[in-house]
Amino acid sequence: MRTNNRRPGRPSLLTPERVDAIVRASAVGAATSLAAEAAGVSRATLARWMGRGRDAAEAREAGEPADPRDDAYVDLYRRVEQARARMATQALARVLQAGAGSLVLEERVRTYTDPVTGLDVEERQVHYLRPDWRAAAWWLARVFPEHYGPNAKSFDQVLDEFTAQELHDEHDRAEPTELAGLAERLQLALAQTAPDTPPAELPAPVPSSPA
Repeated sequence: MRTNNRRPGRPSLLTPERVDAIVRASAVGAATSLAAEAAGVSRATLARWMGRGRDAAEAREAGEPADPRDDAYVDLYRRVEQARARMATQALARVLQAGAGSLVLEERVRTYTDPVTGLDVEERQVHYLRPDWRAAAWWLARVFPEHYGPNAKSFDQVLDEFTAQELHDEHDRAEPTELAGLAERLQLALAQTAPDTPPAELPAPVPSSPA
């Protein structure tokens, strides 16, 4: 008897309404547990759905044939990932605006009639958040941690390491040449001091007589 190892089809819990609720929660940056709670399912269930959608999406991108039973999971995974990406992009833009002082706090539009020309004039007043260097520092520390993170090295440290590496490289390049010259000088000195004839053999030691 042949067994069927294929995964079951779309469960009744994965409804379009639940997918929409999960996507809406993800679009505002809600954690996975909160997104699952907003949809009325457990965190484990949502993680299982997302995992199946991710695996199926990656398999399709790799050229494997698509299984229609995975369509709902792939749709959930892709929509959630897109919602999170849009939310992260918007949040990053606001961080950079706060650092540059271009984040709008309040905007008012006042319309009045110019007493001289008699024309209607629209006046726009915009109030911006005062520039905050901490927002820029936060962004730098996370995007370029090797330069601006908590473990980043100072310029002097980097310069010292670079100088030490250069000296080490120069020593490695010069060492073979110096050793070759030393060996050549040693061979020349030995040749100049060597006798023309080999030394005579030493006489064998004479055994001492018994007392």
